[in-house]
Amino acid sequence: MGKIRVVGDASKKEYQLLEETASEFKIKNATDAVDILKVDSTTVTDASGVKLSSHGSRHRADGADPEWYVPFGSDTTVTVSAGGTYTIPKGMYYVKCGENTKVQIYIGGAWADLTTTGALALVASDGSNARLYNTGTAGESSTLRRVA
Repeated sequence: MGKIRVVGDASKKEYQLLEETASEFKIKNATDAVDILKVDSTTVTDASGVKLSSHGSRHRADGADPEWYVPFGSDTTVTVSAGGTYTIPKGMYYVKCGENTKVQIYIGGAWADLTTTGALALVASDGSNARLYNTGTAGESSTLRRVA
């Protein structure tokens, strides 16, 4: 299971992004051992198991969606040549990697694996810090779905 750890600046609490299966991940407050959100390819679910798409508290008092509500974009298929890379454009994406493709991020002057090959990941890209890397011997497609 892949995971990313983040420590909050204000709270000093540790949060984790955990890959549960190849198509599902969750965000967890690791300090308090509390699951915050679970996400799969079609649904975001809160800690109590309520789908956020049907969650009444996501609306303002006048019934309108709050400004932070961002609907999913459409899927974009990206083909990466054998041994090649593709820089993920600026934004936040769910990425479903091809069988031999993985997500890498640029940290400390070097590219580091964020996922294993064939994984599903939530990726925040500034337009230069995240890429797809095809480790295979043939070109293959991965799918990006913009969420912010």
